[in-house]
Amino acid sequence: MSNTPRFPSNPDIVERALQIRAEVERFNGRWSPLPARTPRLGFTWEELERQLVDLAPSELQAELVHRLVERTRLFADLKPGEMVLREILCVAALILDESGAETDPGAT
Repeated sequence: MSNTPRFPSNPDIVERALQIRAEVERFNGRWSPLPARTPRLGFTWEELERQLVDLAPSELQAELVHRLVERTRLFADLKPGEMVLREILCVAALILDESGAETDPGAT
C-alpha cells in the first residue's frame, strides 16, 4: 500500500466535495467547537492503521481496516479533527463487532 492516498476521478471530486461539506456542516451544527487545549494526541496514520490491524480478529477485518483508514485519511484534511476521530472510532467498532465477521471489504 502506498503512503499517498488515491483521490477519486475528476467527475466524482466535485460531488464528493459537496457531500463532505454537507457532512461537516451537519457535524458542526451538532457539535460546537471546543476551545483548543494542549497537549494534543499525536500519532501517524501508519501507527493508527497498524494498531487497528492488530485489533482485527480476522484477515478479512484486517483488509477492511486498510481500506477504511485509506478512505478516512483521504478526506481528513477537509474535516474537523473531532469528526475524523469519530470516523476512526467507527472503524474500530466495525472491526471489533463480532456480528460483522462476514463483512466484505470490497463493498466499501
